[in-house]
Amino acid sequence: MSRPNRASALLVLPLGFAAALAMAPPALADSGRLEADLQALFAGEGSLEIGEISSALLRSRLTAEDLRFESHDGERLLIDRYIVRGDYDRPDEVTLEGIRLEAFLDEPAVLELERLAVSDPGRAVPPDDDEALLEQWLSRLTLSGLSLSLDEAPAATLESLRLDADLEDGSGGLWLEALELDLARMIDQAPADERTQLRMMSNVLTDGSGRLRLDAGFDVDWEERDDHTRFGSEGRIEVEDALGLAHEVTLPLRLPEGLTPAELLADDARLQAATLLGGELRLMLSDDGLFPRLLTLGAAMQGVTESQYLEQARIQAQGFGMMFGPQVQALLEGLVALLEDSAGELEVSVTLPDESRLESLADDPLALPERLDMRVETR
Repeated sequence: MSRPNRASALLVLPLGFAAALAMAPPALADSGRLEADLQALFAGEGSLEIGEISSALLRSRLTAEDLRFESHDGERLLIDRYIVRGDYDRPDEVTLEGIRLEAFLDEPAVLELERLAVSDPGRAVPPDDDEALLEQWLSRLTLSGLSLSLDEAPAATLESLRLDADLEDGSGGLWLEALELDLARMIDQAPADERTQLRMMSNVLTDGSGRLRLDAGFDVDWEERDDHTRFGSEGRIEVEDALGLAHEVTLPLRLPEGLTPAELLADDARLQAATLLGGELRLMLSDDGLFPRLLTLGAAMQGVTESQYLEQARIQAQGFGMMFGPQVQALLEGLVALLEDSAGELEVSVTLPDESRLESLADDPLALPERLDMRVETR
């Protein structure tokens, strides 16, 4: 959906109506403001109809029901309820229930969402022309019951998603539960000349089922101490019948003067200017069926047996070890162990150098093996 034209988005209320709102009880005035703000959000893009707006004074709740928007491009957005809780100018939460987006431009598609909630959004209706305010509005987002249909058949579902991008309180993260993708149906929508390669990748990733399911979670936190800031992160991705990937990071940092940790984490360029005071990083890779399938595919593509392919991989690992050192060789040999199914897990632990700049590490990645203390284990 394109951004509304600001000139056409201005709503000029009759003076009599504006005066009536000013003298009306707060709930009635807020009802008028919610309708005006919603109309302004969609102005210039199509037509918005609102069934009714009601308020619950004791619970400080304002509800717009039966929203129906039809765009000039043929999209249709239906929302059962739009609920604002708390003070209208600084709401505690905004909740949308029963969302359905229908698009008929090229391929028919329907997106449905049971519930979307935004905590402490800063305003009751998302802005249409301010990137900073929009980021604040979406910084604490929870949604549940998402489904996407293509040609009126299900292609993707998501049980829940929770986002906390407001790092001012020292923590944040992103959590996904039960994301399921019908890769076979989605590939059918891809250009014809790309489908063969995409189907091959899908078959390896899903063991031929064409359906991918994953769960993921990423936590970030930071703590200011006397002479430095400690940054921590944990994350995991689990792809059913394929693999699991997890990480743990602890970084003590000395920040550039005048910058807060939240400002630093929001800007990669500023983050690279921080000074590392050591730190630890662990990366855990577990196989749940993917690597043996990769072995079969790799051998077939090269026209060799699986044992020949493994032997080539070992020789290549030794060659890279001669160029970049034993740590790189150990890592590559660990991946070979996953391919041949002699190991199910690979763990890489790294101790970072003290008193070093992040930007200096990024500038010369080939020299990293010599500067890092890296340990590789397979189980």
